[in-house]
Amino acid sequence: MLFLRARRTTLIVFAMVAMNLFMVLGFAPQQAQAQNYGWFLLDLPTGWQAEAPAEMAGVWILSLSGPQQAVHARILVGKTAGPPDAADVAALLRAAAGVREPVRRADSQYTFRGKDALGVDSAGIVGADPQAGLYMAVLCSGEVDLAEDLLTALRGGTNPAMLPLRHAVHGSLEPRFMPAAP
Repeated sequence: MLFLRARRTTLIVFAMVAMNLFMVLGFAPQQAQAQNYGWFLLDLPTGWQAEAPAEMAGVWILSLSGPQQAVHARILVGKTAGPPDAADVAALLRAAAGVREPVRRADSQYTFRGKDALGVDSAGIVGADPQAGLYMAVLCSGEVDLAEDLLTALRGGTNPAMLPLRHAVHGSLEPRFMPAAP
């Protein structure tokens, strides 16, 4: 009788350890995969942290903080009444960010970069999928150059036309956030 209880206890302990091991191993590959936000996939670069997505006035927003809180980014996805015009969205976001430099067109996307009223470097890039009637904007403030890894980590999704692209300008590749105007 004592042997049966010891054996049963050993089997229960073994089963618990094995179940925990399988759970850890089962979750390990999922942590290495990119988070799927529907419009895009995002594998957070080292040092970046994402908050829970939020929605405000019909715009979906994902807030992120970069290494040592030196850069902050927001990814916005919105739908407009008509086909979204990325240029208009970029101009509104540039004005809201307080950047004086003009919006520039780079391929099918629009970008801006400059200092806001407080002298903080700010940048944005906007792309749109006219067929879906959606736009996606990435806004950054702080040490904007640190956000290039974040932009590289954006991929896939159901509307790839909205994703930030490396731009071919005058035969060379420029960063997604073009340098501030001189």
